[in-house]
Amino acid sequence: MIGKSRKYCAPRSVAYPLQLLDVAVDQYARWGYNHRKYGDINNEAPEILLMTSGHLGDALILSYAFPLIRQQFPQAKIDVLAGSWCDPIWKNNPYIRRVVHLNHFSTNRRPLTRFQKWREFFRTKRSAIQTLRDTEYDYSVDVRFSDSPMHFVLPYLKVKQKIGFGTRGFGGLLDHEFFMPDGEVHNFSLILDVLKPMGINADLRSIQPYFVHPDLSPADLWRKLERPVPNAKPILIFPESGNPVRMLSVEFWSELARQLLAEGNNTLVFGGQTAFTTQVYERILSENPGAADRLTPAVGKLTLQEIASLSEESQAAFTLDSLPMHLCCLGCPTCSFQKNGMGIQFFPIASQPTLVLHNHALSQELVLDRPGFVSEYVTDFEKPQIDRAMEWFRELNG
Repeated sequence: MIGKSRKYCAPRSVAYPLQLLDVAVDQYARWGYNHRKYGDINNEAPEILLMTSGHLGDALILSYAFPLIRQQFPQAKIDVLAGSWCDPIWKNNPYIRRVVHLNHFSTNRRPLTRFQKWREFFRTKRSAIQTLRDTEYDYSVDVRFSDSPMHFVLPYLKVKQKIGFGTRGFGGLLDHEFFMPDGEVHNFSLILDVLKPMGINADLRSIQPYFVHPDLSPADLWRKLERPVPNAKPILIFPESGNPVRMLSVEFWSELARQLLAEGNNTLVFGGQTAFTTQVYERILSENPGAADRLTPAVGKLTLQEIASLSEESQAAFTLDSLPMHLCCLGCPTCSFQKNGMGIQFFPIASQPTLVLHNHALSQELVLDRPGFVSEYVTDFEKPQIDRAMEWFRELNG
């Protein structure tokens, strides 16, 4: 073993270079960096920098920590360092003082060339450091554990206590260095771990999830969908995922929709961003022409805030493992089909009854300790899984 023993969250081909990098980082920290002092922690009104290079779902989950911080420190000032793509999640959040952008090249999903992503990374890194370097932070917390933490900005900033995961390098720059526990664990449980050095103790059962969005009326929402407000609460269907290996077939969604249409008089709303959802809608429309007035296409028509508002007016939602899943389960009962997903790490933290049907073998015996939450392991996604989803739906309305 070269240098300090660490448990890297990476394959050997990546872990060995990280180990070599950390030898140099540890030396730098030992001989200069760690000797910088900025005084005592301000426990009355601490300034806190939260960092994540993740995406919209990661940002939403992280935001659940803001109320915990304010409960511990009512006068805390919270800044966020994140990719600019996360802005829709932070919008109008009352807990945040300011958001600063740093677009990490390895988590940038925008349609750019590799060169353009690196150029954007260096530009936003330089701008972020210039913005943050004059603030004296009491704590910095980087919640990224799997890849692309942003510890590399810490030498340029004034931070009294630096907290994060050493699982992807630069751990020598941290005052409190965390590593992954053995076994499967929820992403938010890891966030709760890195909050403990600030004296914040909470558990997954008591978390109150939320999403800040305008209070839109049904008339406003359905005007956006170019349909009249239906008499019965709608059912939301979001059949898309950012990863094709997690997608289910058009036939799967068609059979689910057929059963939902037969169950009652609810309108089905098909939400998404790609042609796949349009294909699903058109297939269902062609197979159920008599229900045309109960089928509503919503591809590209709804913002995240509008999805959240519509979920609060809905009977239920059926989704994949995706951001709409996390939004819908805050407003209405949600069934999520998780094919080839990450298992319990990204099960939704819901405020409504939630069923997760997944094929993640390491999570087959695991469930979130949340009221109304059920997860079940399946080996495939066929008609029996649709029947199970329908059974759950009937139990909600029984």
